[in-house]
Amino acid sequence: MNTIRSTWVGWGALCVAGGGAYYFAKKSINADRAQRHEEAQRRKEEAFRREHSAKSPSSSGGGLTNMTRAKSAAEMDDTGSPSREAGHDPAATRHEPETSAERVDEKGKYEAAEKFTSRKGNRL
Repeated sequence: MNTIRSTWVGWGALCVAGGGAYYFAKKSINADRAQRHEEAQRRKEEAFRREHSAKSPSSSGGGLTNMTRAKSAAEMDDTGSPSREAGHDPAATRHEPETSAERVDEKGKYEAAEKFTSRKGNRL
């Protein structure tokens, strides 16, 4: 016969068992994640080493000029930054305002041409 006490004992045992299972599963999952993270870091480090070892045997005299050329080419490439890329647009849609008054009076892209004024009086 199920009494209140046996019900409490059953639920308590179930909660303890569930908590224990969660604890050990979480421990296992975290260990697996840490292992995968270490492997990814190791692979990334090896790729970095391989990349730099392939670049280092170049001639010592032209190394600086090659590096500066590569650096300037990387700076000119704006594909990763659309906002910088838009600054080099040869066909700009408008001219920048030259004075502060023009800058204040300038209309935004989504602003109306004239200011909204509500009609006064009886509209019925």
